[in-house]
Amino acid sequence: MRRKFLFGFGAGIYFHPIETLFKRTLLIKEWSKLVGFGRAARMLLFFKFHFLILIFSASALIPIASCTGLTIVDKGLGTIRLSMNGESISKGPVRTIADTNTFILTIKGGGGDTIYNGLYGIRPKELKVEAGTYTIAVISSVNTGPKFDTPIWSDSKNITVEAGSVNSIALLCRQYNGGLRLGFSPEFKTKFYSYSAEVSDSKGSASYNFTEDRFLYLTPGLFFVKMVPASPDLSPVPLFSKTIAARDMLTINVRLAGADSASFGSGILIDSTSYWVTDSLLVGRNDGSTKDKAISVHRLQEYIGLKVWVTGYIVGGDLTTTAIKFDLPFSTKSNLAIASEPGIRERAGCYSVSLPSGTIQTTFNLVDNPANMGKKVWVKGTVNAKYLGLVGIESTTEFILE
Repeated sequence: MRRKFLFGFGAGIYFHPIETLFKRTLLIKEWSKLVGFGRAARMLLFFKFHFLILIFSASALIPIASCTGLTIVDKGLGTIRLSMNGESISKGPVRTIADTNTFILTIKGGGGDTIYNGLYGIRPKELKVEAGTYTIAVISSVNTGPKFDTPIWSDSKNITVEAGSVNSIALLCRQYNGGLRLGFSPEFKTKFYSYSAEVSDSKGSASYNFTEDRFLYLTPGLFFVKMVPASPDLSPVPLFSKTIAARDMLTINVRLAGADSASFGSGILIDSTSYWVTDSLLVGRNDGSTKDKAISVHRLQEYIGLKVWVTGYIVGGDLTTTAIKFDLPFSTKSNLAIASEPGIRERAGCYSVSLPSGTIQTTFNLVDNPANMGKKVWVKGTVNAKYLGLVGIESTTEFILE
């Protein structure tokens, strides 16, 4: 197979196999015998001299791109051209998308190899790539956790590039994260004057002062809001948890419920409205301080490290860090699993509970008391983020069956 090489002065030649050159040498030898070796030599010098003049005359007229002037022409390449637009926002306040030149552009091949990773504004106008499948992603900034006034815009596409083709790709950037704005009533601020609000998502946490009026941008998914005391002698007070989606813009006003305004951590009324999502929440009547105010199991994650009352249903036992047994008989007396409903049979919906040796273990373990399966229970203890691989109650101090 022949491959063409182009020199800087524009003259092109083909490299031929050795056997072809050998045949041409034999032809020149035979021709020299016919015309005479002396005459043949003079004719070859004449043509070579004029051919060199022609070549160097052409090189003087055509600029050379580099000192080597050698480019390999490969018709097996395809071309990628990129453009970017911001999504048109029709609801809520009008916001301007950030300067796309500062966005981070990543292009990866089907095998995971990185073709380009850098600023969108300094990308090549055309990217020459081999035929294949590519993933193109662009993002305005790296998500490192909750930040004020920092919407993240992104888009990604998969394309297939064929040899010799030109692929024009338009990237439409949409908001990747969600915005949260909190408001606090005067009564709430008076009651929690020695506290500050803290908002946490899967990437980190950020403080939210009472005087703040900006949007705090969060990673899509579950987030938590709690009051953090200035004094180390006081305990944090969880307020609520909620799920936020990409492009959600939530405004949540927090005020005290009149009936419970006398005690910290109780009577928190959440009134939620949004530019994109309309919602309302009533949170805080149950703060886990007593059996009658026990929190539901799905709120345990808000209370990590705190001692609370929680209520649920016994659904299994014999817990390990990776499994739960949901059917009789059981063989482990030191733990059991609870859930929000008695019929749950999936580990993801369960919470672990320790049964310390003594009266609690003797009375409530499922080995000796299989009839407890499915019953409603109230448990008091310290919330652990990873007790037997699950959010659960460790160091249980009280246990009551319905």
